[in-house]
Amino acid sequence: MEKVRSVMDKITTGISYVGLVGLLFAMMVTTVDVILGLFSNTRVNGANEYVEIAMVAIMYLGFGHTQMKEGHVRVDMFVNKFPPKVRCTVNGIIMVIVTFFSVLITIQTFKQLQTYLNSGLSFSVTHFPYWPLEVVMFIGMILLTLCFLLRAIEFFVEIPVAKPIER
Repeated sequence: MEKVRSVMDKITTGISYVGLVGLLFAMMVTTVDVILGLFSNTRVNGANEYVEIAMVAIMYLGFGHTQMKEGHVRVDMFVNKFPPKVRCTVNGIIMVIVTFFSVLITIQTFKQLQTYLNSGLSFSVTHFPYWPLEVVMFIGMILLTLCFLLRAIEFFVEIPVAKPIER
């Protein structure tokens, strides 16, 4: 299980760096747009669309990494009061439910990708097509779903050896 976690961690970390490049790009476009607006009274054509494109990369390519580092917000105040084995079971069931909904979202993302590919829709100013963004979203959702599934398995594997939480 540790080997699978290590591989998933490396993949999600590597993919999150692409999102980091998206963040740098969004900051650069916004900065140039503001400076141009102040000094020359012109703007970057399609700046909002470029930032939207970068935001998709930032968000969806960072979700899996955040899950692997257990960075998502969880409200554990009730679950952590359970005995260790019950706590692991409840956490595992919660992760299975989350995985199920993540699978549904991933399927819908794939359907939306097919729609964009067939329709040829694009942004109005930059004419950048929508489908590459949907590919990024699909990849991000696949990785997030796999991270949820891995975490669910880890909770169920931990049940026989579960220890109380140290306070």
